[in-house]
Amino acid sequence: MNERANNESGVKDCKIVEELLSPFYDEELNETADAFVQRHLDACQDCMAKLEEIKETVTAINELPGEATPERDLWPAIVTATAGSATPLGTADSRRWYQKPALLAAAIAALMVPGLATAGILLRSPEPAPVDQDVGFDVDVPDIEIGNLEGLAEGLAQGLNEAFARRGGDFGPAAEALIKALGDNSAEVRRTAARALSDYEDQRVVRALVDALQDSDSEVRRWAVWSLGEIEANQAIPEISQTLLEDPDDEVRRWAAWSLGQIEDPRAVLALARSLTSDSYGETRRWSAWALGQIESSQGVDALSAALTSDDVNEVRRWSAWALGQIESAQGVQALGHALLTDQHGETRRWSAWALGQIESAAGVESLSRALRTDEVIEVRRWSAWALGQIESASAVDALSAALRTDSAWVVRRWSAWALGQIESRAAEPALAEAMEDEHPEVRQWAIWALTQIRE
Repeated sequence: MNERANNESGVKDCKIVEELLSPFYDEELNETADAFVQRHLDACQDCMAKLEEIKETVTAINELPGEATPERDLWPAIVTATAGSATPLGTADSRRWYQKPALLAAAIAALMVPGLATAGILLRSPEPAPVDQDVGFDVDVPDIEIGNLEGLAEGLAQGLNEAFARRGGDFGPAAEALIKALGDNSAEVRRTAARALSDYEDQRVVRALVDALQDSDSEVRRWAVWSLGEIEANQAIPEISQTLLEDPDDEVRRWAAWSLGQIEDPRAVLALARSLTSDSYGETRRWSAWALGQIESSQGVDALSAALTSDDVNEVRRWSAWALGQIESAQGVQALGHALLTDQHGETRRWSAWALGQIESAAGVESLSRALRTDEVIEVRRWSAWALGQIESASAVDALSAALRTDSAWVVRRWSAWALGQIESRAAEPALAEAMEDEHPEVRQWAIWALTQIRE
């Protein structure tokens, strides 16, 4: 009888101690409770193992990266032939988590993953932060680097996976628990679950995330649409497109545009084009332009051209120029030429020149030649010279020769020499010969290279 009573007492003590493990680890208990827990841990291996799991979990969470970069603004970089570089201009804290084990334990319970001492994470929506890149040159194809969100959900999923593996199980129960958590009464739990499901490419997960696009909490909808983009769930394009066009929250629509760009399916073009020309939120229009460039469908050219020539947000116009360069359709040349000569924003003019070089249409030579002669921004003139070299039209020789002789920026003269070498017209020989006396060694070197190209 005494043995049974002792067993029942021990079980009861274990339940009490399990509730106190997190505040015990945080040193938040009073002396009496702390001593009670310590005595129990000294005698109970099971509870001590659970405390060790909490310690391991907190350590793993604290080692996760401190910043995340959802689509860190994707500007195409044209890097120097010998050494390119990309320099972040800004970062944004894309998430936060609470490191108190008590809160972690509460989130564990909310996620309803039985038998696991892992971490629940309370999240806010990711924030894309612009990253521009050094503008060197490459005579070949620009290098476009797209960053991915990493760390938070990956760490959670990895921890779950390893925990199940240690217990001889599979990954299924974790996914099922997270799907179930999408119906939790707590919006914070639903957000956490929507974020963590980004690691599961499973039809059940896609269906659950699609359903979450109707959640009453905008943060849940944001994470759901982001996870669908991470999974690249092309079967969810109709629902994501509807979210892009109809969701009342600006940020949800912005992330819907990003998600469609991640999936890169032409079926999304019409919705993105409509968003680009009609959404009231500038950031949604900007990401719609980016997404159209990712998909690279000529169906998006008209909307991008309209945005490039008429949108009142600088970032929307320059992203539209970038996207037109990605699509490489001659349909976009007129709008790009107009933007190159008239846009008030130097970056938009610069990327318009780049896009014209990508398209390589002779129809862009006149605008590029004028920009090379008259634009006040060195970078615009430099990109115009590069673009004329890409097009390789003899009608650009006069403008390039004039720039090689008289432009105040050596880098513009250098790329004018390169462009003349690309065109390979003997009409450029006098200007190139004069450039042999240029004060800058790179200009002289490229003049020699260009003359060699022409002679060959």
